[in-house]
Amino acid sequence: MSDLTPHQQCLLKKLFSPENVERLTSLIEGSTEKEWEGISAALLDQESANAAIVYVDGASELENSNAGIGGIFFNSADSEKEIYSFSENIGAATNNEAEYRALLRALEIGQELNINKLDIRSDSELLVKQINLEYKVKNERLQELHAEARDRLAGIEWSLSHVRREKNKKADILSKQALAKR
Repeated sequence: MSDLTPHQQCLLKKLFSPENVERLTSLIEGSTEKEWEGISAALLDQESANAAIVYVDGASELENSNAGIGGIFFNSADSEKEIYSFSENIGAATNNEAEYRALLRALEIGQELNINKLDIRSDSELLVKQINLEYKVKNERLQELHAEARDRLAGIEWSLSHVRREKNKKADILSKQALAKR
């Protein structure tokens, strides 16, 4: 079932919602709710294998018109097991733009890795609160990045939480290494 995209897995979850299982049972004579729940579990059983924790960070040197992004993915079942990391120079950007671009890159990589459940962590309180709709996005350039991020998040199960900088050291190092990759 790992061939399913995160969006397809999301559709299966909706198909096998309790309300729909009740309908399926009444539509297919001789079927039981327990059988439908078993089919659902079998189809979606690999969810834990497709879950990850990702730490993201952005760094910016406005005086040099230079910014970098970094992120590191860990297996949700074994938070010590690194799955993937990235460190990329993105050229001129503010620190907040770099934070958003790190999130967007992580979402892109997550899709490539067929990850359907992401526990995202960032030390940018602004990013976290804007994505979680606790803060409004007033800056026009950030509005575009915010809309793109929310669109990409729509197809997966996700959470985004704020972590202190010392908990985000690896992503911070990767974003700063990217500054030298100009």
